[in-house]
Amino acid sequence: VSFNEIENVFQRMEKSGNAAIKKTSIAVHNIVVTRAVDMRYVGQEHPVTVDLDMQYFAEQDSDGIKTEFDRIHKIRYGTSAPDENAEIVSLRSTVTGLTQKPPLEKYLATGHEIPDKANTGTRKIFFQAGNGPIDTRLYSRNALLAGNKVSGPAIIEEHASTTVLFPGDELEVDGFGNLLITVSKT
Repeated sequence: VSFNEIENVFQRMEKSGNAAIKKTSIAVHNIVVTRAVDMRYVGQEHPVTVDLDMQYFAEQDSDGIKTEFDRIHKIRYGTSAPDENAEIVSLRSTVTGLTQKPPLEKYLATGHEIPDKANTGTRKIFFQAGNGPIDTRLYSRNALLAGNKVSGPAIIEEHASTTVLFPGDELEVDGFGNLLITVSKT
């Protein structure tokens, strides 16, 4: 197969990728195209994906592509065969639309006082083997405000996760809603 035939296939795939990006409602500021080939030594069954610089295609550098395949094969399988023939079994092109990074927005709700609706009760929790249970405050993360501080022991609950503060740990909700935890040294 000639480099011209390979280039034609890549260009058709990349044209399709560009068209798909343009159909979206997302504004992109740049489009990045990367290429890879699946290669194997002649007679092998399983190919190896080799990411390639565009320079290999611009320079029609088949020796460079083979050298890169040998290098990746050695990394993946611990061996390579630079004197053996290799073949390309498939072409891969990735067309990525890059967007502007969205601005981080701070929480609008702030306060030093923990809202009553954030307190959801207490529960007896075992924190250390051999010690008895400790009355532990429970909080709803969704109701905490930026600037709220919680001292452990405490449990912060939300839909998808639970945050555990051990006795002596300190938590503060920052302006972005992150839970900043200072772990106790004891």
